[in-house]
Formats: sequence, C-alpha cells, structure tokens
Amino acid sequence: MKGKLLLVGLVMAALSVTSSVAQVYVEFMPPMKRGNRPYTLLPGGPGTTVYTASDFVTTPNPDPDDGFVVAQLPFPFEFNGTIYNYIAINVNGFIMFLDGPNVPLGLVGMNIATRLFDGQQFPRNVVAPFWGDHYMRVGPPSQPQYLQSQVLTRQVNIGGRDAFCVEWRNLNINDKTIPSSVGNFQVFLYRQTQIVGNFQGDIEFAYGTVGGNPNTSQQTVVTRNASVGLKGSSPQGDWINGLEFGGNVDVARTSMRLTNLWPPSGGTDTTIVFQAIPRIRLDVWGDGDADFSQAPGQRHAGQPQNIFVTANDALLILRAVATGIPLDSLYRRPAFKGDVDHNGRYYYSTRNWNNTADTTRYRREIRTRSLYYTDDLPSDNSLDIRSIYFYVNAYDAALIMHYLGGRVPELPWLIDSVVPAGKLAYERAHTFDLRASEAVKIGNSLRIPIYLDGVNNGPLSIAFDAGVPIEGVELATKENTLAMAHGSRVAIAGSVDASADQPVAWITVPASADVIRASDIEFNGERQNDKVIRLATYEPVEAAVAMSPNPFTVATAVAVTIPTAGTYSVAVYDVRGNLVTTLASGDFAKGVLRLTWNGTDANGNALPAGIYFCRLEGNGIGSVTTKVLLER
Repeated sequence: MKGKLLLVGLVMAALSVTSSVAQVYVEFMPPMKRGNRPYTLLPGGPGTTVYTASDFVTTPNPDPDDGFVVAQLPFPFEFNGTIYNYIAINVNGFIMFLDGPNVPLGLVGMNIATRLFDGQQFPRNVVAPFWGDHYMRVGPPSQPQYLQSQVLTRQVNIGGRDAFCVEWRNLNINDKTIPSSVGNFQVFLYRQTQIVGNFQGDIEFAYGTVGGNPNTSQQTVVTRNASVGLKGSSPQGDWINGLEFGGNVDVARTSMRLTNLWPPSGGTDTTIVFQAIPRIRLDVWGDGDADFSQAPGQRHAGQPQNIFVTANDALLILRAVATGIPLDSLYRRPAFKGDVDHNGRYYYSTRNWNNTADTTRYRREIRTRSLYYTDDLPSDNSLDIRSIYFYVNAYDAALIMHYLGGRVPELPWLIDSVVPAGKLAYERAHTFDLRASEAVKIGNSLRIPIYLDGVNNGPLSIAFDAGVPIEGVELATKENTLAMAHGSRVAIAGSVDASADQPVAWITVPASADVIRASDIEFNGERQNDKVIRLATYEPVEAAVAMSPNPFTVATAVAVTIPTAGTYSVAVYDVRGNLVTTLASGDFAKGVLRLTWNGTDANGNALPAGIYFCRLEGNGIGSVTTKVLLER
C-alpha cells in the first residue's frame, strides 16, 4: 500500500541552538535584574512559619551549621521536569527540591559554594540565592555577641501573582566566627498559571541589609566567595550562574564566578529573576506526537492518533538528526514522544559494567524495547525518572511515515512486521552504498546516487555525515518519504518499497571534493561502520569488510570492498583463530563484493552463539578483519 506523495529536499540554514539534554538552563532564561522591588521583611503572625537554629538538622541530630529543615509547598512547583511539593531549606543559603517530606541521607559538602558548579548527585535541584558557609545563631543570652538567626516561610502575593517565599534573616554569613557578618535575603517561587498541566514558575532572589549587629562593635561583613544561581540534576554539569546578567545562556551556564559584593543584584531594591520557559508535557511514550499538536490549546487537541500524528512530527525528528541538535530529551518531552520504536533510552552511569563499583560517568544506552520506560531498567545506582533520557533517530521518522501510509495500525510500534503480511517479517536491506562510479558532474557539483544492498519493503532510514558540504538531496522514492540535509549531514526517512538495482536518492556535493568520509552512519535504526569513497576516480579507496545486521541470528550480509583487481579470499574464523568457513576465494574486480553468511561452518552445520571474525586477505593488502556476534 502506497502513501501520499510527500517530498522534502531541504538544505537548512545554520542554527545556533543549545542542546536541551536535561539541563536546567533549558528550563529558565539567563538571569536578569528587576528594579523597583524594595526588600520587604516577611510579616510575623498567622501564615508565617518561623524556624530557628534548633529546627535545622542533619538527620537525626540538630545542626545549625549545615542542617536542613523541610517545608511543604503551598502549591506544586516544577523544576527540571519534575513536580515537587516539598523543599529542604539549608542553613548555607539554598533550597533543594525533595520527592517527599524526608531529607535524603548522605548529603555532604553543603557549605562549599562551588558545589553549584559540579555534577555531584547531592545537593541537586538546588535554588541558591546566596550559597556560602553560613551558621544559624541562637543569639542572646547563650551567644550574646550574635543576633538570633531565623528562616521564615510564607505564601505571598506579588503584583497579583502567588509566590512562596523563603527568607534567611540575620544569618551569620560566610565567616561564622565574625558576629558582625550578618545577612538577609529571600527566594520566591512563583506559581505557574499560564499552561495547563505545567507547574514551572519564575524564580526570584531578593537581598536586604548586611551587618548592623548591635551586639558587637565589629563591623566586618564577609560577602565574598558565595555562589548565586540554579543547579539541576545532570551529572554532566548543569547550572545557571545568577551573577551573569548579559542574557547569554552560554556564559550563564558555564560561568563559575562567585560574589564579591553585596547585594549581588546591585541594590536592595533590585532582584535577580530567572524567568521560566514552561513547556507542555504529555504522557504516552512514543505515540509519534513529537510536535505536541495534541496538547491542550493546540490544533489537534482531543483528536485521535490518526489526526495528531502528521508528517511534521517526522520532519521535526529529521531536522534534529540532520542538524545534530537533539530534541528535548527529558521524560514527557519531544524525544520521549518521538521514540516510536522504544529503543531510544539512555542514562549516565556512575557504576562499572557489573554494577559493583563506582567509576567515571559515561553514557549507557538501553537498546531493548519495552512497553514502559522503567520496566526493564538495568541495575544501577540512583536510577529514577530524572535519570532516564530519550532520543530519536531517523528510523523513528521512517516509522511515522510508515504509519501515515497505513502500514502499521498504531504507534508506538514494537512489532517488526508489515500489517498486510501478518506476522511475516518484511524484507529489509542491510546497508547502503554511495556509488561514486555512477556520479555525474553538473556544473561545479557532483551528483552521487545512493543504492540499497537489497530489497526493502517497509520503513527505511539513512542518516550520515558525509564529511563534505551537502548542496542538496533528492529522492527517487517519491511516496511517503522525506529527506533533509544540513551542512555535511544527510537524513532520509520513509516507507519505501525499493530494490538494489535502482537508486533511492542522490546527494549533491562540490565537484572539488576528493573524498567522502561518511561517518556517524545510521541505517534502519542501526549504527554502521564508516565508509570512505574517493570521488576523483569514483572508486573505493580502502579495503573494508562490513557486516549487517551485527549482531545477527539467521543471516548477515557481508559487503567486501576490493580496492584493486586481484586474487582475494573472504573467510570466517572463530575466537581461537580456527577457520570456520570460506565465503569466497578467487580473482575479483575492484568494487564491492556482496556475500551472505548464515552462521554455519563449511559443512553447513549451525554454529553456536558467540564472536566470530570475517577476514579479507590477498593482493598485497595484508588482511582486513571485522568482528561479528552470532546470537541464538
């Protein structure tokens, strides 16, 4: 069954957009100053909660130096993609969002202001109006030189907007031995009312007076070496520095500058504001609605899937692939919605391969497909909804186009079959070739065809970086197929019936280019080895062996690049170096030799699962070997 014609050949203009991979600087604008906001102390009486030194604990003991007190928010507040109802207020001038009413164990380093700028797990999801090494004082008579320190909380209304305020009053700041080093400051969490289902409001810091302790003749106030800003939960480093007011997000998210003046805002009638960038968030993993057109107030609100899934969703995904700018990766965001085959999850691990010890953080992908995003998570430390991210590739766009062509009944699509064929798997090509031997020079450009290595009668995706500028991309399969190029990257996706004897697309590159070094290759959702092609003679330049799929269970296609005519052999060996079978041997012309190995030995016996090696030898090249995994 064919879909409607949809052809897009587009070379996009360069974009300068920051990646939105679970970073707090994607949630809020860089800090700005707001004037005409004189500092006002919270009133006492009903509605105000007052905490003193004995209320602050590091479980289970009182701790006026580094302790926390837990407060319940009067309204839900969203931070870094998660909705919270509790905060922990720390002596050291910051608050931390909590999943429940209990402070987690194991919190360390709360008095180190530069913790705002690291990727440590705790403290995380922090709002810090003045993070330093502070102390809650009891005051007279037991501490006669000091003022009594307090933390007050209250729901307030600022200019018609509801907010929750936390105030540190007469806090002994930065040098706990100096009784005159006293500061007053506040943080406001504003209620979000503009977007249904979103609770991410603005955040504001206000600063009052410092010093002025009548109980001592000292006048020294230490305001240096405190940090101001927001900290998220990504282990890669995730913050906004509240002292960078230029509006440049790249500066605000990388600066580690500390305060050297009071107030940090520049005046007690001036506040620091982080304006929220609230986003619609939707449930249902992988239903194809990457552009959120089904969200409340959007054009397909309340409509069924066959209405809210459109070619624009596939285009959004292809644009992300072609530009290298990923879709927002957080739970319930565009990549979460666009991952229609449910194999695009990843997280940052702090454990080694068998989860027995800590190691350097690195990205782990979860390639298994499951119905729910948490039902097959690996055993690892601190995995929760904030730790799991999502990504899309060109194959997700291909499946969306396959759905639009009526060839799958719904998304997400977790079954590898074509509906009209029942449970029979559809035929899928294993790789593609840039056939330089058929390239055509047109003016100052070279038009190069892209061929498949076999029949394809289902979703098809091709994405790679050519290493040279892509001037254009055009499609031969002009039904239910999309193509996009940006810089040196190409992305193609669609529901394609094609054979190996006709091109599926052409790319155009400058005729001055000598070599295409295709890298970052994804074909039908699988990563593949790099391809190197000489354009000057339109012939391959390096001997190579590529196998796809890899791993495989039934058979794998073997593409052998012969650099010059001569005598060669292609054979498979086991991990001990024993010859298993010879796939080909003899005289071969230069070009690509296509073979198939079905996981048997020379006598046709099925081999056990394991690692094998396919080796090309001959004509003075030495040997070229690739590893393949046979699964049973």
